[in-house]
Amino acid sequence: MSEHLANLKHKVFGDHRDKTTAIHEAGFANEAAAAEWADSITTEPLAEVTEPALIKQIREARPDLTLATASYIAQRAKARAA
Repeated sequence: MSEHLANLKHKVFGDHRDKTTAIHEAGFANEAAAAEWADSITTEPLAEVTEPALIKQIREARPDLTLATASYIAQRAKARAA
């Protein structure tokens, strides 16, 4: 299955999964690993990147992620950077 279609059901009908489950299904070991990955894809320090900009970068790097999962990863990454 194409990576763009992997979460189609969740993208169309809403992603109501537990975010920890969604992160595991996306291939991350835990929240910390997802946050570290998000930090690694930014070109600026995380503290200087706005959350919407980070979500956009996450979705560009991983189009298979739902908006809810990308938002959760961005929130965790921003919290760790603070």
